[in-house]
Amino acid sequence: MFFAEPPRSQYDVHFRLFGFPVRVHPFFWLITVFLGVGIGRDRKVDLAQLLIWIGVVFASILIHELGHALMQRRFGGRPWITLYAFGGLASCSDCDRSPRSQILISLAGPAAGFAFAVAVVVLLRLTGHVAGIAPGSGQRAPDGFYALPLFIATVFWEPLASRPANLLLGNLFWVNIGWGLVNLLPIYPLDGGQVSREVLTLSNPRRGIVLSLQVSMVAAAAMAVIGLVAWGSPLVALMFGSLAYSSYQALQAYRSSSW
Repeated sequence: MFFAEPPRSQYDVHFRLFGFPVRVHPFFWLITVFLGVGIGRDRKVDLAQLLIWIGVVFASILIHELGHALMQRRFGGRPWITLYAFGGLASCSDCDRSPRSQILISLAGPAAGFAFAVAVVVLLRLTGHVAGIAPGSGQRAPDGFYALPLFIATVFWEPLASRPANLLLGNLFWVNIGWGLVNLLPIYPLDGGQVSREVLTLSNPRRGIVLSLQVSMVAAAAMAVIGLVAWGSPLVALMFGSLAYSSYQALQAYRSSSW
């Protein structure tokens, strides 16, 4: 999700997964906890709920970045993964830089999250529980079922025996599908913004960069308004507002350097 890798700190967590070096910056835990504290409607901290949220975000973001890294490896790179703040970064200095490769690499992250969510639904059904994903966010689930609208789809499942298990499922579907769809918006530095840049620069690189930044700026500003007015979330408005301003700054800097 990010362009630049954060500086190393003495509190970083290091490990390897499928041969990829992974570094978890302390800001990742801090921001995840901050988001977790705000997910309860009554704004009270539920320790079990918070721990489930942290585990889900860690696993889901790692799966997302693994999707990028596996595709980078497919194109000859030796990537490494960094989890930081609101997301992560799969870095690669030696993979194929062609537009086709970069588009596939960008799409591989959200695709990994979608595949993971589908795998969870399949696992539920294999264990005898009714679950599914229906197109459209206004779909009604059968009586007594959980239904989670996610922009263009609704996930529903038969309640499990315990509240933590249902909370775990809800968080898994929200992060892997909901965040994945948001990540496909044509906004820098989201994956959709990377795809937008590669597509728009195919015919005219200079004009394509300008156009992709303009699209990013407008889309991020629109999401900031939606977040504040429709969703009542100052955090969403602040995040997308900052992305809109970042795109504006990048556009001004690019125009200055071009001149």
